[in-house]
Amino acid sequence: MQMPGNNFVAAVERMSRALEQLAAAPSAKAMLQEVVRCAAASLGMERAAVVWFDTEGALVAQVTPGLSTEAVVSCGRHLLQGAELDSAPWHFDLGDTGVEPKLAGMMDAMGAASLLALPVLGASGGCVGILLGPSPEPRTFSCEETRRFNLYARLAGLAIERGRWVESARTSALQARAEAEQAELLRLTSVQAVTEAFGRALTREDVGRAVLELGVPAVGALGGTVHQVSADGRSVELVAAVGSSLEELAPWKLLPREMPGMPGYDASERGSPVWLESPEEARTRYPAFVPAMERQLAKAFAFLPLRVEQRNLGLLVFGFAQARHFTELERTLMLGLARQCAQAMERARLYETERTARLQAEAAGQRLQLLADAGVLLSSSLEWESTVVGVARLAVDAYSDWCAVDFLDEHGALRRLTVQHARPERALLNDTIELFSPERSRPSAITDVVRTGRSQLVTGLLPPGSCEAEAGTGRQPEGGSFILVPLVARQRTLGAMSFVRGPERPPFTEADRSLAEDLAARAGLAIDNARLLRKARAAEAESRHHAARLRILVDVDRMLAEAGLDLPAVLDVIARKVSEVIGDGCVLQLMAEDGDFLEPVTIHHPDPEARWLLAGTVHARRQKRGEGLHGSTVSSGRAVLLPDIDVEEARASGGLSEYLPYLDRYGPQSLLVVPLAVKGRVFGTLGVVRDVAGGRPYAEDDQLLLQSLAERAALAIQDARLYGAATEAVRLRDDFLSVAGHELKTPLSALRLQIQMLARVTRDVATTPGLAQRVEKAERTSERLGALIDELLDAGRITAGRLTLQREEMDLAALTRDTVGRMSEALARAGSEVKLVADASVMGRWDRVRLEQVVGNLLSNAAKYGRGQPVEVCVETGREGRARLVVKDHGIGIAPEDQGRIFERFERAVNGKQFHGLGLGLWISREIVESHGGHIQVWSAPGEGSTFTVELPRE
Repeated sequence: MQMPGNNFVAAVERMSRALEQLAAAPSAKAMLQEVVRCAAASLGMERAAVVWFDTEGALVAQVTPGLSTEAVVSCGRHLLQGAELDSAPWHFDLGDTGVEPKLAGMMDAMGAASLLALPVLGASGGCVGILLGPSPEPRTFSCEETRRFNLYARLAGLAIERGRWVESARTSALQARAEAEQAELLRLTSVQAVTEAFGRALTREDVGRAVLELGVPAVGALGGTVHQVSADGRSVELVAAVGSSLEELAPWKLLPREMPGMPGYDASERGSPVWLESPEEARTRYPAFVPAMERQLAKAFAFLPLRVEQRNLGLLVFGFAQARHFTELERTLMLGLARQCAQAMERARLYETERTARLQAEAAGQRLQLLADAGVLLSSSLEWESTVVGVARLAVDAYSDWCAVDFLDEHGALRRLTVQHARPERALLNDTIELFSPERSRPSAITDVVRTGRSQLVTGLLPPGSCEAEAGTGRQPEGGSFILVPLVARQRTLGAMSFVRGPERPPFTEADRSLAEDLAARAGLAIDNARLLRKARAAEAESRHHAARLRILVDVDRMLAEAGLDLPAVLDVIARKVSEVIGDGCVLQLMAEDGDFLEPVTIHHPDPEARWLLAGTVHARRQKRGEGLHGSTVSSGRAVLLPDIDVEEARASGGLSEYLPYLDRYGPQSLLVVPLAVKGRVFGTLGVVRDVAGGRPYAEDDQLLLQSLAERAALAIQDARLYGAATEAVRLRDDFLSVAGHELKTPLSALRLQIQMLARVTRDVATTPGLAQRVEKAERTSERLGALIDELLDAGRITAGRLTLQREEMDLAALTRDTVGRMSEALARAGSEVKLVADASVMGRWDRVRLEQVVGNLLSNAAKYGRGQPVEVCVETGREGRARLVVKDHGIGIAPEDQGRIFERFERAVNGKQFHGLGLGLWISREIVESHGGHIQVWSAPGEGSTFTVELPRE
């Protein structure tokens, strides 16, 4: 069933135009680029930057040339997470002692001696980013410069807000488009179900029930009825109904044809639908319909005429529970249902007529036998050419002397399938019948029958010379006759059948024409079914082909996923799988670091000898970008397909030097090379070679499959490369931290020793007032620096997997008491009194040094964030006999969203100048506890302090 889709298409086009307009508008990034350029100029500088949060919450930056994006983002993150933002400008100088070290390092990374920063505010007043003006030289900024810079901060806020709005609009348009497509799919599904039901319906009652049972839910109606004009045309009969009781239907079972003032009569007479969207509209337009409407639950109606070829067959009515406005899409759907219902009822009528004619034909034994035999023959095979030839052979034996079958080919031209004779001597009319052959360029009876779809019956057909031959006998020759009938199936003409009787047999009659039409109808249906089957088989074969291709792609995705991010494994998977599914050989080349030459990275062939020869020739002839088969593919970014090429052609072309030895050894080959590209950047090629003698040449399907594989291969290779680079960067960073920690440890130890000696001297000898306090402060500073270096060394050991445990039998309670005692002075300086509950021994096999480190880290953490409040420490036996250590402070607390993050490397719940440290203590503590088989957790809330709980197994 074909339904007009104008409204859906128009909606999609409107969405597409909206998306195109959004895409054509200047991007937020382009506007911000201009803003930072002008902002820099307003300060008389060449550099400026803006940092903002994108729609996904990620921090991004737009910088002028010469600025490091990474440094700008780090600085912007630091400032945005710092003090409360307002519209006042910030001015930082490296020479200012008030600049915190972390910010000073970020300014140094940007090459800024002075920094002017302004918050970027959105339309709602919230901070959406920050505008930075780094100056390479120390300087101050005047009020006028600050005012202009503030103006550009506002422009940046407007640009960012506009970019977010554009992205939101684009997302909404795409979502609306998807919803429209889904609605169209649901509508077509409902229509398809109705169409299938119509295909099964054989009577008008079946048609009526089908359209109502499936159509009423499809259009959202309360109920519906189908009415048909009676055979005499004087009345209208109720054929089917849904949603009404028998009592409600009683007045509508039989109605007169003429009912002026009623909507159904108006729709039938005008041949156009009547839409009543509310009771008020019904009262206004059709007052006579109001009493009937008030007896029903429906408040809105659709009266749809059923017409076929300008003939009025009846009426389809839908009733709706509420008053409503019928949209164009709803009207189109209901009109389509009405048209299909009319055609189905017409088919049902034709079916009933055909059944009646068949029953009448069955009364004639010979005709019945012919139809039966033809039916058996047509149903015996789906090869329609042979079955139709068999029907023609049956016809010339019992029905006619001569039979021809002509059919329309796929181009619409008539082609003769067969000519059958009852006996060779009955071919006396061949020359005359040739006048009606479809091969003739001039119009003929057959072409007329095919064009009009109407059969022809001609009698009194005489061969040349027959009149003179019969003149001596004194009797008038009766002559032969012929019938031409169209081959029709599903209202489409497929060809024609011709039947001829000679003069010695009675001429054809109208009853014979009916029989011929019936026979042609069966032949036409057989032809149509066979053609549909062939198309279905072709579609099935195509579907299997696509399914096989999809399985290959899924298999490749699975194998690439199993290979992970190991580049050699990824390359091996690609080469082997491509060689397996497309074959025979596979050559994968990637661009060298210089970007000029291609480097073969993987070559595979199932034959080791062929693989060795292919690898040798390709490695020996490195290709430059733009040269050779692979080099030209990289340069153009397009696939190259050579279905069949031999060594002579390769030499003549001059562009296949890398394959010449291979072609010379194995003969003609088929070559196919596609680019490896990610985001439009070509960084390699994937080529395959196949022996033409042993298999078919590569075709377009192979190219499409290889391009699909290349897309996946390119992404996998790119991911593996990026992962390798990231892994190497992490390794280098960890090595640096380890080396730096070791290098700092030795001079720091010497420094601490000197400071300790100086402290003893100052305590024993009278010195300058205040010197002892300064020495003590220096000693504490060196201790804190040593702790930081120890943390860096531990971080390196943990990351490298070199953290070892020296287990011994020990008492956790005693260890905790010793650690608290050793840290009592530091805790007292922080103003935190320690309440220790560790009276009972808690024995176990643990690493004493590492657990002292855990207890020390937790106590230091409590003193740092405890706001000078008491700290409670408890050692006890927990669940299942485990050792439990609890450290509780009454400090600032930790937000729920930060409680998981604080146990990660370089993470702290609070950022600020008043809290120092690397953010490694809790991470190291967690690693130590988990290496003992235990776990550490925290319970906290802002302003209510924090409780850290460590549980350890005894062994």
